[in-house]
Amino acid sequence: MRATNFFSFMLLAVFAALTSLQAYAAPNAYVCEVVSDSYVKADGTLDLIKESSRIGQKFTVVKKTGEVIGDIMDSLRNPKVAALGSEKNAYKVIWVQKAASKNGAFVDYLSIDEFANGKMKPFGFFSGSQLLTGLCE
Repeated sequence: MRATNFFSFMLLAVFAALTSLQAYAAPNAYVCEVVSDSYVKADGTLDLIKESSRIGQKFTVVKKTGEVIGDIMDSLRNPKVAALGSEKNAYKVIWVQKAASKNGAFVDYLSIDEFANGKMKPFGFFSGSQLLTGLCE
């Protein structure tokens, strides 16, 4: 009986901690979900990848630092928040990574339309010729 009470208490404590963490994270982070995956083809048109494994995946963006947590962008390091977002401006993060060649660089860009009405904010993530879009809360 004692083990059951202890287990119930621990379960309740974990639930309470997770609930308060989720409420705390909302003003300090975006939780985003990918709804489309596409890339720019050689002829300049956009090709939508209908069976993409990225669709439905979620990631979290820490607003203050631009850090992204989630499988989709885990490899990106040293984000720079270019704009915190407002009623008239999007939240923007860029990543610049050196390429193997001396003069080369990879630049990734995330824009979240903070100014959009409602809780859900559209986003676009551009990496090379790939474009992911979706919604953040």
